[in-house]
Amino acid sequence: MKKRIFFRTFILMVLSGGIIAAGRARVSVMSPGRAQEERPKFYATRVISEQGVVNSREALGEPDGRYAEIAPGGQMVLLMESKIYPSTTFDDGIVFVKEQADYGLEGWFPESGSKKDPGFAWMPLIKGQSSGGFRVAYVDALAGNAGVNMIRISNNDTKPILVDAVAGYGR
Repeated sequence: MKKRIFFRTFILMVLSGGIIAAGRARVSVMSPGRAQEERPKFYATRVISEQGVVNSREALGEPDGRYAEIAPGGQMVLLMESKIYPSTTFDDGIVFVKEQADYGLEGWFPESGSKKDPGFAWMPLIKGQSSGGFRVAYVDALAGNAGVNMIRISNNDTKPILVDAVAGYGR
């Protein structure tokens, strides 16, 4: 089990470099901000779990200037309105925070190819090109087998993180 997770994490790291490089190569052709604005967005709709979070529901829906506060060492798991799939463009989603912060971001992915008993595991999401942006670059997701609809935000900072919203971009 640990070998499989290690192997998939290793593959994720190798593939993410190529995906990010491919996305950056496109920047010279299109403006990232404009391309992102044209894509439909969907948002987190439910708080699944929280630890060390004040006003967690403020992170749901579109950005509105109200914030969930994640304390240092705290974390929050959000359910998205739809699945976020890897794209061939810039970012697959974005976390709207009040100010720059050090946070971990993970997605809840199927661990095996079996539809009968897939098993799931938290896998890291890759930092995107825009501020707060992230990429879904898990091996099974790249193969078109899975998207992610649960996002976990963990505060790795020494100060609270203020989260306004989490959005995914449509295909």
